[in-house]
Amino acid sequence: MIDWLSDTLLATSLLMGFVLLIREPVRREFGPAVAYALWLVPTLRLLMPPLTWTVERAVSASLAPAATYSAPPSIAGPVVPSLVDQLGGWDVLALSTWLVGASAMLVCGAIVYRSQRRQVLRDSVQVACLGDIRIVRSAAVRGPMAFGILDRVIALPVDFDDRYEPQERRLAFDHELSHHRSGDVLINHLAFVLLCLQWFNPLAWLSHSAFRFDQEAACDARVLDKISRLNRATYAQAIAKAASGRALLFAAALDRPSTLQKRVRSMLTSPSSRRRAAGKTLIALTAATALPLTASWATLYVEVPAGAPPAAASKVLQTGMRVPNTPRALASAAAVTAVDDKSVRENQDGTVTLAGGVKLDKGSTAFFANDDVLINGKVKRLQELSPAERSQIRKAILDSQRELARERAELPKELAELRQEADRARSGELKRELMQDQEDRRRDLAEIDSVAAELRAHGEDPEKRKAEILSAIREAESIDVDKEIREAIEAADPDKIAAELRTAEEQMTRMLTTLDRLDRR
Repeated sequence: MIDWLSDTLLATSLLMGFVLLIREPVRREFGPAVAYALWLVPTLRLLMPPLTWTVERAVSASLAPAATYSAPPSIAGPVVPSLVDQLGGWDVLALSTWLVGASAMLVCGAIVYRSQRRQVLRDSVQVACLGDIRIVRSAAVRGPMAFGILDRVIALPVDFDDRYEPQERRLAFDHELSHHRSGDVLINHLAFVLLCLQWFNPLAWLSHSAFRFDQEAACDARVLDKISRLNRATYAQAIAKAASGRALLFAAALDRPSTLQKRVRSMLTSPSSRRRAAGKTLIALTAATALPLTASWATLYVEVPAGAPPAAASKVLQTGMRVPNTPRALASAAAVTAVDDKSVRENQDGTVTLAGGVKLDKGSTAFFANDDVLINGKVKRLQELSPAERSQIRKAILDSQRELARERAELPKELAELRQEADRARSGELKRELMQDQEDRRRDLAEIDSVAAELRAHGEDPEKRKAEILSAIREAESIDVDKEIREAIEAADPDKIAAELRTAEEQMTRMLTTLDRLDRR
């Protein structure tokens, strides 16, 4: 949730910045309506759900749930969580703050709008009705404005007939009527809701102000398209007379003096219908390109039955957790899956192999999911351990807790690296890199004969170099690229890693409790 939300807000901010940069040139070249339509791009990105990448995750039918990692305690016992952890962690605090801010702004906006609407309509007089749109006169407004979604209203000042010439009144009224008929009033409400979602973002506030100007300019263009060029000056005079500077929160008003000069300049642009059509096509292409490029990705894991466990040489257990190579790390990993067969086979090289192909040093200590332990090459229950063996297991558990503490500290960095690898896999970059490596090896192989003399001069055998490159090429060809990509994406599952950490810590705490009870006997 946090990842998707942060990705969405960041991508939307980038698109808003992009629109702010190009809206003026677009207005000059293609007209105000096209510049207004540009705001669809960041809006669609904000509302776009994450795209799903489906990954099949192999689960062995013969294995029970794995013993995995959990939050690390101190050596003496479980760690007392900090205040931030008690409140749910930084992610929960950030999400809560965002929700509180968005909700407070939305509620305040609704209260302000309701109060302003009531003030405008309190002493108003209805003078006409055009379909479901009421036309009223009110002393609370200085210029015409349109507001309301279910109860649609056009409010006129009480001196409307005195201050405006007949032609100016008609054009001003047409402007507000156009706002209702084009859905601008409803769009203003939706735009405010989207602004609430980005209440903390200065770029969103700047974009909202620019959006409102582009809306008014587009409405001007719609009105001007229906009148002759001779009436443009009259329309500009109507705008100037309405510039009182006060409007309802969600209203489409004619009275914004801060943008008066820009709107008049905007009215001077009159692109051809062909150019406007080209502008709309350009917006569609921009959206079709920008939305997939900035999309958030979610990985859907589908568990499917797997075959036999990996070979003994593999350092990756069925849990997907990488096992370190040192004996101490092997002892502290607490990573042996729960298998029905706990047989141990001694190897000639001094190691032991557990069921499932897991290979450990003979002196290593490991833990099974049911709290049985491997000690001195034998699998035992905790109740079967001698005092010396219990001391040895206790030390191994404390080592595991220290290892878990280190893993917890490095977890954010590891998750970031895993997500980066998953992104590379999804984008095809990983596959392209593997293919490029193969091309480089084949090119090196082809060039060896031309530099054979130089290699011999440096004491190298060209044929040996060829054999090494051929071996690398064959080894790379044997790699299942699709499997590597699936594993890279699967490894980036933060929920799975967090669950592993929790489960392993619960096991460590449970086993220490059992050992304490046995020592007190």
